[in-house]
Amino acid sequence: MSRVEAVPPKGWILADFDDTLAPDDSHAGLLRFILRRRLWPLLLLPVIALGGLVYLVPSLRRQGISLIWWAITLGLSPLGWRTMVRAYCHTRSGLYREARTLLLEEGARCWVISASPRGLVRAQLHRQLPGRLPHRILGSRMHYRLGGLLPRFYCHGQHKLLPEILALKPSLALSDSPHDLPLLALGEQAWLINPNPARLQKIQAHLPRILPKRWSL
Repeated sequence: MSRVEAVPPKGWILADFDDTLAPDDSHAGLLRFILRRRLWPLLLLPVIALGGLVYLVPSLRRQGISLIWWAITLGLSPLGWRTMVRAYCHTRSGLYREARTLLLEEGARCWVISASPRGLVRAQLHRQLPGRLPHRILGSRMHYRLGGLLPRFYCHGQHKLLPEILALKPSLALSDSPHDLPLLALGEQAWLINPNPARLQKIQAHLPRILPKRWSL
């Protein structure tokens, strides 16, 4: 019996990546990985800390995460960036079992939409499912500015509702995060992955039809 038999037989599937298809926040994990490998950006710790504080203000999230990215990647070359991403992917634990089944069986109709850099999400999925990437992968778009790497577009929360996403009529949307309520609301069905009781209650208050799912490695 398929683990994803509850997925509607027709229509698009919208899926967050971090803590939804795979455990943990790979975005934050990659930043910590780069910082440990380079070390000297610790001299810019006040800038990193400021970025963290700014990030807590919802209307300034992109500016906050940009400060963090810039400080940690200052002087990192494009080749160095790709090397860091590949090395970090080797440290990741992989996809949840149920997510792997979903992507293997329904990948042709899956859109993965993540706040993590698109290249990072693509690299992880390619490592876990070589030759079996989902229909589309959308994520934050990165560029170089003032010697560092930072998001040109931060694909987070409401900003995940890109024009191509709004043009779809998805059968299913899944995420782990209250930030993705706008995305979850688009699906005929909506799944919340591994929520704690408080998070489930918070999201049910806005989206009563949400279904909690317990996924594991």
